Amino acid sequence: MSARLTNDDVIDIVLAALRGARVSDGEVFLREALSGSVDTKDGAIENVLSRGERGVGIRVLDAQRVGFAFTSDLTPAGLDASVDQARRMATVTEPDEDVRVASKPLDAPDLALARARLEDRPLAERGRLALEVEAAARAYDPRVSHFRKTSYSDSDVTTAIATTHGVRSGYRETFVGLMASPVASQDGERQIGYHDEGARGSDGLDAVRVGRRAARRAVEKLGARPFPTQKLPVVLDPWMSMSLRGAIAPLFSADNVLKGRSLFAGRIGQRVANERVSSIDGARRVGGLRSGPFDGEGVTTTRRSLVERGVLRAYLTNTKTARRVGTTPGGNARRGSYASPSRIGPSNFYVEAGVDDPDAMIRGLDRALTVTSLLNLHTIDPVSGEFSLGATGIYMEKGAPVHPVQGITIAGTLTHPLSS
Repeated sequence: MSARLTNDDVIDIVLAALRGARVSDGEVFLREALSGSVDTKDGAIENVLSRGERGVGIRVLDAQRVGFAFTSDLTPAGLDASVDQARRMATVTEPDEDVRVASKPLDAPDLALARARLEDRPLAERGRLALEVEAAARAYDPRVSHFRKTSYSDSDVTTAIATTHGVRSGYRETFVGLMASPVASQDGERQIGYHDEGARGSDGLDAVRVGRRAARRAVEKLGARPFPTQKLPVVLDPWMSMSLRGAIAPLFSADNVLKGRSLFAGRIGQRVANERVSSIDGARRVGGLRSGPFDGEGVTTTRRSLVERGVLRAYLTNTKTARRVGTTPGGNARRGSYASPSRIGPSNFYVEAGVDDPDAMIRGLDRALTVTSLLNLHTIDPVSGEFSLGATGIYMEKGAPVHPVQGITIAGTLTHPLSS
C-alpha cells in the first residue's frame, strides 16, 4: 500500500499535471473534513456517528470554456485522471468571457477559526454535553415530558486552494454545535420547542443555556389561543431575526440581480430599508462561524457594507458577476464541498447593533406580537418582496406576555416605501 499523500503533495501533483497539460488557467480546491455527532434521547446516548471526507475539485479554463471535475482518489493516477476529465469537460462547454481564475496573492490573517483537534476529545465528553442539555431542559419546567431529539455535533475542516497563477493558501477551522427539541405537555396538549447554538469550540457553548431556551420555546406555546386579524408591531428575537436574514440574503447576490430575481436589481444608491438599518457581510470577523481568509475561488475575503443607513451600497459578488456589474470581486464565492463548484453566498451576515435598549422598546409598545417561530421563509417572493409566513408567537401588552398564539399568518412586503 502506498503512503498517504499530504495535502501539499496532492496540490503539487495537480498543479504539475495542469502545467504538463499546458493549462494556463487552472485551479485546485482541496477539502479535508472529519465530523461526528452524538444523539441522546431521554437521558441515554442513542446514536454516535463519525464521518470523514477528503478530495479535490479541479477547474480549468480553455478559451474561456470552463471544465470541472472532482475526485476522492488522491493517488497520482487518480489526480491525473481528474485533471484530464476537467480538460475534456472544457471542450464541450460554452465560452464565458467573464470567468476568471484567481491571480492576486492571498494574505493569511489569524481569524481564530480553530480550537484543539476535535478527534482527540473523548466520546464521553461529547455525550455529556448533550445529556446536560436534556437535564437543563427538564429542570426548567416539569411540563417538559420528553424529547424529539437532542444532539451534539462537531467538525474539523481543512481548506486549501491553489491556481496556476501562483495563488496558494489554506486554513483550518473547527465547529461544535448543540441542539434540542423538547416536548412540553399539559392537559393533553403537546407543544414542541427548538433551539440550537454553534461555536468554534466547546468553550463557546453553554449546555444549560441551550436546554433552557429550548424548553422555554416549548412551554411558552402551551395554552395558545386564536388571534384575530389585525395590524400591530412584530418583535423578533435574535434567533428569529437570524432566520429572516438567512431568507433574504440571496436578494443581495449579484447573480440573482443579473437574472432579475432580486428586488434590489438596479437599486444601488437607493433607499431600501429604514435609515436605522445597516447590514454587513463580514467574512473576517475574528472567530465568526462563517469567516475565512479566502473564498471558494481563492479571492481574498472582505468586510462588505451592503446597506448603509437604509441605502443599498453593494451586492455579493464572485469573479464572474463582479465583472458584469462593474466592481471588484467581493470574495463571496462559497463552496460546501470539493465536489461542487462555488456559488455566491453570504458569510457572517448581520445588522449592526443600534443604541436603543430592546427591553425598553418592547415595554414602550402598547400591543405587540413576539414571534417565536416562522414557517415557509422560502416562499418570500424575491422580486416583489411580498411574503405570507406561518408563525407562532406571544401576544404582549406593555412588554408583558398575555398569552401565546399559533396558527397565524404574518403577511406584508420587504420593500421600504420611498418618501416623495
